[in-house]
Amino acid sequence: MAALTVMGLRLEVIGSTMEEMAIQHIVTDVNVKEDIPLNSAITVTDDLTVNIDMYIETEIPFTANIPVSEEMLVPIRMGVKDYIELDTLIWVTEPITILVDDTIPLDQKMKVTLFGKDKGPSFPIKSKIPLKQSLLIDFAGPLPVKSTIPIDMLIIDTLPIGIEMSIPVDVMVPVKIPIKQAARISFTGPMPVDAMIPIEMNIPVDIPLEETSLAFYFRKLAKGLKGLTSMSLDDVLKTEETKEK
Repeated sequence: MAALTVMGLRLEVIGSTMEEMAIQHIVTDVNVKEDIPLNSAITVTDDLTVNIDMYIETEIPFTANIPVSEEMLVPIRMGVKDYIELDTLIWVTEPITILVDDTIPLDQKMKVTLFGKDKGPSFPIKSKIPLKQSLLIDFAGPLPVKSTIPIDMLIIDTLPIGIEMSIPVDVMVPVKIPIKQAARISFTGPMPVDAMIPIEMNIPVDIPLEETSLAFYFRKLAKGLKGLTSMSLDDVLKTEETKEK
């Protein structure tokens, strides 16, 4: 009887413990390490700061008038065939020896000298005097020259030619512009996202056993343990029915 009484008390304690277990919470940390597929459209409300490091290749229209001022050496080869009218004065500073071969006509009156005086009678003289000798002539003043000189010559030379002009330019100039700066980007609409998002985190879990199906069995087990040492007529009938089956 003493043992039965002690057993009943111990079963009562165990039953109470089982009832307390039915209202306890399971608190633990669950480590989650998994890739979650994401295929959705998200709305970004804040502006994002993006660092830009890139090159832009484009073409820029360029229109201008470029002045050109240069001197060029141009080879010249040309023939000159023309007549030059010459009308000028020439200074002859040195005496010139001239060969004279001509006839001087003589038609004049001459007086006969009598007694050393030119008081004699005059008589006409008409003749031609041949002249052939060298004469030394000195010019006291400029000598007028007027003539037409024919020119037939070939000119081969290199002449400096100055070029003053403006060259119009209208071209597309290719450029490569480096861009290294920070820019703020805003999104006016939802942005589609299709990616695998890796997740690794510790999630604290608090499971109240009272809200699970285990609470029913804990309470039922506690009730059974508490009434394990008592016996009723219903229990005897149930025991007999179980044996017959």
